[in-house]
Amino acid sequence: MKKLALFSLITVFFASCEIDVTDKVKTDAYDGAALISVSGSVTDLPGTGTYMDLAISSPYLETADAASITGALVEVYENDSLVSTLTEVTPGRYEDSTLLATIGHGYRMIITVPEGYGDATGIWESTSDVVNTPFTFLAPLFPIMEDDSSWVDFRTGDSVYYADADSCYYSPYALWNDPAGRGNAYWIKNYWTTKIYAPNGLMGPFTPEETEKSLNSSINIFNDDQFIEGTQISRFNFIGPPYTVFRDTLINLVFETRTISDGMYDYLNIMANNIGGGGLFSVPYSPQIGNIRRQDDTTVYGLGYFYATSVRFDSITLFHPY
Repeated sequence: MKKLALFSLITVFFASCEIDVTDKVKTDAYDGAALISVSGSVTDLPGTGTYMDLAISSPYLETADAASITGALVEVYENDSLVSTLTEVTPGRYEDSTLLATIGHGYRMIITVPEGYGDATGIWESTSDVVNTPFTFLAPLFPIMEDDSSWVDFRTGDSVYYADADSCYYSPYALWNDPAGRGNAYWIKNYWTTKIYAPNGLMGPFTPEETEKSLNSSINIFNDDQFIEGTQISRFNFIGPPYTVFRDTLINLVFETRTISDGMYDYLNIMANNIGGGGLFSVPYSPQIGNIRRQDDTTVYGLGYFYATSVRFDSITLFHPY
């Protein structure tokens, strides 16, 4: 199972001397300034619905902020049927909170960029992206204490007995069913983490102040290629390494899970490999090509990926057992 933390992307591209159609796509996607950059999704979250951020793309080594594209016409299609025209709520931000994704349906968009944006002016489209069926939990998230009653403290190398210790080490786990058929993929984000002062544990009373706790947060992506086709029960450690939980503290973890298609999984996987690569003998960066292209020339790609997803939130509270 792959766990890939996603950070900001810096990409280097080496073009060959001969340019065929494939090379042209790669070159445009990497070097094309004044094209478009798209980030958005059709979700099934009430109140969120469908959203998209639209901007002018810049070369990968450019450090300036991307300029927003205003006044564009953004249409969303379910297969070939127009289902929404997004409204520009702030410069470059387009939304329709009433358009909710339906599992099993495919969505695509057509963007008409007005005059005044150079090579970005014109009509762009995305390929259709299908909402996959999400996995189902057999039970709520549950914590597992590392080695049950004792754990070797990685800082000292000594065994720690939790009944005598002021802190313990927990990892959140889940048992879940993989939907029938291959091609299911997900990304899971540690959405927020709070630390609550609770000297009496779950019995309370709790100190009323609740503050953000700076624990490492990451996005993890994985697919079901390794599973047998059909329902498969798996135990998944959502976020590691183990969290340190003190006697007088509760830690509340919330996880956001989004289904992603094969295409979106490949896009994120290439991005993560590009970010994680490096070193003298590493492989060259792979082309980071999404699903946004010009309607009149499908060899010219913009940046980003417009996808469709089903979203869920799950939470768990970790506390000292003694």
